[in-house]
Order: sequence, then C-alpha cells, then structure tokens
Amino acid sequence: MKKTILIAEDDVNVADGLGQYLKKKDYEVIVAYDGLSALEIAKKEDINLLLTDLLLSKLYGLDLIREIKKEKPDIQFIMMTAFGDIELAVQAMKEGAYDFLTKPLDLRKLGILIEKALEVQVLSLRNRQLQQTLEANYTFSNVIGRSSLMKKVFEIVRQVSPRRSNVLIYGESGTGKELIANAIHYNSPRASMPFIKVNCGALSEGVLESELFGHERGAFTGAVSKRKGRFELAHGGTIFLDEVSEMSPATQVKLLRVLQEGEFERVGGDKTLKVDIRVIAATNKDLWTAVKAGKFREDLFYRLNVVKIDLPPLRERKEDIPFLVTHFIEKFNKKHDLAIQGINHKALDLLSLYDWPGNVRELENCIESAMLSTNGNYILPVNLPAYVKTPSRNEKNIVIQIGTPLAEIERLVYKKTLEETKGNKTKAARLLGVGVRTVHRKALEYGL
Repeated sequence: MKKTILIAEDDVNVADGLGQYLKKKDYEVIVAYDGLSALEIAKKEDINLLLTDLLLSKLYGLDLIREIKKEKPDIQFIMMTAFGDIELAVQAMKEGAYDFLTKPLDLRKLGILIEKALEVQVLSLRNRQLQQTLEANYTFSNVIGRSSLMKKVFEIVRQVSPRRSNVLIYGESGTGKELIANAIHYNSPRASMPFIKVNCGALSEGVLESELFGHERGAFTGAVSKRKGRFELAHGGTIFLDEVSEMSPATQVKLLRVLQEGEFERVGGDKTLKVDIRVIAATNKDLWTAVKAGKFREDLFYRLNVVKIDLPPLRERKEDIPFLVTHFIEKFNKKHDLAIQGINHKALDLLSLYDWPGNVRELENCIESAMLSTNGNYILPVNLPAYVKTPSRNEKNIVIQIGTPLAEIERLVYKKTLEETKGNKTKAARLLGVGVRTVHRKALEYGL
C-alpha cells in the first residue's frame, strides 16, 4: 500500500515540483498551498507524512504541526526552511518534527529523510497497536466477577494501582493471580514501561538467580556471554514474581536487598546496578506459616506484604460462574471461529453445583472442551465433562431437581448426612442441628 505525503508549501512552483518528484518515487501526494488548507486535509485524509514549509501563509508551520499532533500523533513531519531560520527549524523538531532541510532542497537527501521518517511511523503504529492489544487483554475490565468477594478485590486493586507500593497476592492455583497483577500494572503510571513475569517455582535455584539478576560472561559453565536479568529488564516498570514462596533462602537475601536498596550485582560481577521497579508477588501458600517454619525470611515477608490481596476460590463465589461462562464463550468463539450463543440452563446448573478444585482455569478448560463438542447453538449437559455431570461420591453436595417434594428432600438430607458420618447418629444430629432421637426416628421412617 502506497504511503501518502502531504506537501504544505505556498510557493506553487516548489510545491508542484516536489509533488511530481515524490509521485515518481511511488508515493501518493496531496498538495496544499497554505497552512489552513493543509490542516483541513490532514484532519480528513489518512496521511503518513507532512512535508511543510516553516513560513506558511494563513497558518504558521509550527502551529500546523502542533494542531495536527493533537489529533494524529503518529504522522511524521519534515520541515523546510530558509537558511536564516535554522533556530526555528530546531524548535520545530522539539515540537515533534522528524527533521528539517534548508532551501534550496537537496532532493537526494530529502528522499532518504522521507524513507527514514516513514520507517519511524511504522514502528510508532506498531507500538500503539501493541499497547492497545495489551490494554484489551490486561485491563481491569478483563477480570471477571460481580460477587461481593470479588468487588472487595476490585476495590483494593483500584486503590493500589496508582501507588508505588509492593503487592502480595494470595490465592489457590487457577484463581487468576496473574490477571490481577496485569490489572495493577496496566492501570498504574508504569503501564507504558516493561512488565516482566517470573515463575519462581519453575526454575532451579541457580537458574532463578541468573534469570533475576543476570550474569557476566564466564560466571559459570555455559555463560558464554553477558546477560541482563529480569530486574534490569523491568527497570522503570513492574516485575511479577509468581510462586515467590519457592524461592531459596540465598535468593531471598538478594531479593530483600533489591527491595530495600534498589540495587544488586549480576552473577559473577562486581558492578552494582541500580533499578527502579515495583514488585508484585504471588503465592498459593501461607507465607506467614512459612516464616514461622523458618522457610521464608520475616523481613522479606514484610517488604512484600505491603498490600495484601486475597483471591477467593471459585467455589466461594459461584455467583460469578454465569458471567465467567459468558466471557469464555465469547473468547472461544473468536479463537475457534464458532458461533455458540450460550449455555443451556440445566448445563449451567451442573456447573454451579461442581466445586471447581482447579478454579477459574478449570472452568475455562471445561467451557472450551464443551464448545468444541457442541453441534448446536447452545452448550448442553451432554457436552460437559463426565466429572461435572456426575459428582464424585466424596462430594458434600446434594443434587436436587426443581419440583422435588419436600419429604424427598428431607430423606436425601438425612441419607447423605448419615453416609458422611458413617452411621454415627450423634454426629449426624450435631451437623443437622436436631436431637439424636429425631435422627433415629427419621432413619426408621425413611428406611435408612
């Protein structure tokens, strides 16, 4: 696709001559003979580069750049100026112009400048698209939940995101700790800076130390070149330390120094490096229990635990399941080019009865699997995995269909409770909040 160049030049001969030259270079060219006309064209047309004279009629060249930048910041600018106006041309570069040329123009040099400026524009657009993709995937709105428990989590995230404080996220595997970390970073003043993630539990002690702090050439066998660590790469941004409880005592000491002093040395190096980072850590274990057991440093715990976020397991917020299911259906419709419209109410009831030991991640996998086996427009009970449709014998749930008589519900409650207590009627009475004689009587009545 051809690039479009707008020429803003009030000398008609110069403007038309440049237009002819650039058309031969295979560019689309639009010519404006004054500043106001150039501004109107730039607002309406898809322009890649503006080649403008400094001393334009009706709208000064610098003002033209400022006005266009407000609405279309990715357009590149090259300024043309007389020799005596170089100071103004330098000012134009401060305003956002890519470069400037003095008249009479060197067309060969102009051609090179245009190519380079357009390359910069391509990179700028790619960066903007990448940022939009990141925001679409990781912003606060992407964390699904309307339960009271999740509303509390959201409130903490809103409060802590603009701050510099470190955050410790607790939650079982699959509850979405990384999503919360994403939301905090991409809603913070550091959103445009790096967001580096490290799974501390997936790396051995030596490898983790090198990953975090980097290493110098020859620091150990296989270190054939110098390598920057994750802390260096995260400078100015955020680092997410998942499964931080798995970090060795030696690495904990080095992490503590980074949190206290903002400095460290690469493995095998003696040069002290300074970094400005925010740390978000996550764990599925009770860190304070690890502290009391001597497995985690108490001073490091306090440095990490400035703000604590507890993510509830899915079994404690089942009212969020319908919203999560809707979200996953939309997601996998796009991924697999499907057109599933929703989920049958009986299938949704089964999802709500299941306890989801794998949490949101397990539900996501379940919905993807169900959608791939669905022939119609809706997910049906038959499309769900067997473990969801048939609760295990150990589950402490009773499945009751709508319309079941109360006497039958009572029979099921007594039957299930006596099974759980292995026939111990005293325990059953305590669980049900009734007398032991009542349990004996109901067991006889229902033939239990």
